[in-house]
Parts: sequence; C-alpha cells; structure tokens
Amino acid sequence: MPKISMPLSDVKIRTAKYKEKDYKLSDGRGLYIVIKSCRTKMWRFDFTFLGKRKSMSFGIYDEVSLKEARQKREKARKNIERGINPIDSKSSNFEVTVNFKQISEKWLALMKDSWSKSNYEKIRGNLEKNAYPFIGQRDIKDINRKDILALVESMENRDAIEYASRLLNNIQRIYKYAITNEYVERNIISDIDKQNSLKKRKTKNLPALTKKEDIKKLLEDINSYSDEFKSDICTIYALKLAPYLALRPFNLTSLEWSEINFESKTIEISKDKMKMSIDFVLPLSNQAFELLKEIEKFKSSKFVFPSPTTNTKSISGNTINDALHKMGYKNKHTNHGFRAMFSTNAYENVAKHHLHSDIIESCLAHSEPNRVKAAYNRESKYKYIEEKRKLMQWWADWLNNLV
Repeated sequence: MPKISMPLSDVKIRTAKYKEKDYKLSDGRGLYIVIKSCRTKMWRFDFTFLGKRKSMSFGIYDEVSLKEARQKREKARKNIERGINPIDSKSSNFEVTVNFKQISEKWLALMKDSWSKSNYEKIRGNLEKNAYPFIGQRDIKDINRKDILALVESMENRDAIEYASRLLNNIQRIYKYAITNEYVERNIISDIDKQNSLKKRKTKNLPALTKKEDIKKLLEDINSYSDEFKSDICTIYALKLAPYLALRPFNLTSLEWSEINFESKTIEISKDKMKMSIDFVLPLSNQAFELLKEIEKFKSSKFVFPSPTTNTKSISGNTINDALHKMGYKNKHTNHGFRAMFSTNAYENVAKHHLHSDIIESCLAHSEPNRVKAAYNRESKYKYIEEKRKLMQWWADWLNNLV
C-alpha cells in the first residue's frame, strides 16, 4: 500500500526546527514544505505534466499560509487536468509577487544583528535614498541590468561615486539572498562588470586644520561663536567639546548621558555604535570633563546634544559642519577634521608626550590593522586606559596653550 501522509498543521510547521540540512514535511497530493537550513520555510508543489516530473514554488511560510498553499495546490491540479502547465500559466498567479524593497527589508532584518548600529543605518539609508525611489516598488523579477546601471549612473552624475559602489555591492548581496529564498532564479548583478561599469573613486581627504596658527584661530572663533551667531545651546557646546574628544562625528552628535561616567571620567560607547568589535572607552581630560558638567545643567534628553526641535533625537550629523561653514571654514575644516587635527599633532609631538602610535590609534578607536598582531594581542576596552588618559590630557593642555 502507498504511504499516506498525515496532513500538516500550522502548529507542526511553526514548531519544525531548523537543521544543518534541508528537509521536507509533506501535506500530501504533491504539496510539501521545505525547512531550509538558512532558516526559511518554503512551500513547493511537485507534479507530473506531459509525462515529466516538475516542481514549483508557492512562496514562503508565513507569507503564504497553509490554507493558501492548499488552495494553490488545488488550482494547479485543475489546470493540469485541463492540460495547462501551472508554471507557464500567467492566470495561475502562484508565484508570490514581491518588490525590491520588500526583499531588501527582509535582508536588512536578517543582517541587522551582525552589523554595528552605524553600519546598519548607513546601508539602510543608502538603499532608502538611492534605490527605493527608483526600483523599490518594482517586482524584483522584472528588474534588469540596465535598471541597476541607470541607478548607479544617476548617483555618479552627482559625484556620489563611493556610495554608488557600496550600493551596487549591497544589491549584489540582496540578490544572493533572493536566490537563496527562491524569489528569483538568477543574480542579474553577477553579469555586471563592475570594474568597467563604475567610475573610479578619487581619493579625497576631508578638509582639516592641522597647523598651530590655524587651530588657534579656529578655537578663538569657536569660543566667540555664541556672540557672533544665533544658535541653540547644544550646537555651541558640541562645537566646544569636539576638539577635545576627536570622536567620529556620529559618536559625538549621538552621544548619550548613559555613555558618560563622571566618576571614572570616561566616555564608554557600545561597539554597536563603533567600527570596532569591542566597546570603546575614552578618558576625559579635565577640560572636557568640565564642559560636560556645564552641559549637564541643561540636561533634557537621553542625548547630550538633543535636537532643537525634539528631545527624542540628537542633533544631526551636519549641525557642526553647518556651524563651521557659518564661521568661514567651508572647504577648510569639518567635524571629522578634529580627528585629523588630533592625530597629526599627536604624532608630531611624540617626543613631548612620550606615548607611542598604539596609544594614539587607540584614542581614535582604530583597530589593529595587522591581523596576525591582533590575533596575539587581543584587545580589551580598558587596554592602555592610563596611557590614553595621559595623552588626552596632554592634548587638551596643548589646545588651551594656543589661546
């Protein structure tokens, strides 16, 4: 007697555990669900048409429920009886129609926990700004190479060359995800010759002041900013604090009170907000500590520098750059330039502070570039903490001696 399959139930499907290898759970009459090792559950329907065995996808569970999958099976069987191949029949409408944005969002959700918060936001922002407006609502099966190249070309025309390259790389990864989960059959990006399709990015350093006389004038302008320009208190203090910390712009503008330890006089930022695999700890100089104590008097949000329009957000990444532009430093200095200012002068004055390059790079939250060295010298967030404290205090004193 032929083996009779017990019909599936939603409970049985939901509780089916993922394993190292794909396996099937049958509902009978050709319908089954594949429990894939990549942690998805895919409906499939096997049938015979004109003497040949064939198979087709009914979509992903829960997007397609057990009830809907059975309805698709019955419709397919009726088409077969009428001599219609359900795969070729457009009227069958079995394939789940999904647009590029839907697939991208699923991929982002899958990758989120393995990325830092800042990296996730950059990738998502690039997709939202540069991909979704053009191909976001289109069925992913209908997108072709010319569509992707036109999208990239539009970015290159406004000199967003680096972002165009990053976007193309991530679209490549999205298509690999789509193939794995059977949304598409082939990766159209793999046919693109990136080397001959993308403009070459010109290396361009962000403008930064590194000479003593220029830094002296900048610090004087920062100290008089509130007298010269109408501005909110957060912008004023963010400007004052930026030179002393040399943090990445995002880490400065999104700084939270929970990240400041007034007892140990340190800033501790989670690795989720850093380009590192460990949390970052930066000792505070006396000058930076006193500025933060002053700012604390105006505390009204979890952010040290809340947006002037809402306490639920921090100031934007361009707030400090806009202030620098007002003071006449456009194309001369940026928020990121405070890092180059610190790095250049710390290296030039090693003979005075007697702290080696590892300490300087650690203050800048730069990971060890030598993989072999890094493997044998596993880092702790408190590594070099006292040396870093000495360097940050030297730097603050150096700045204060200029004005």
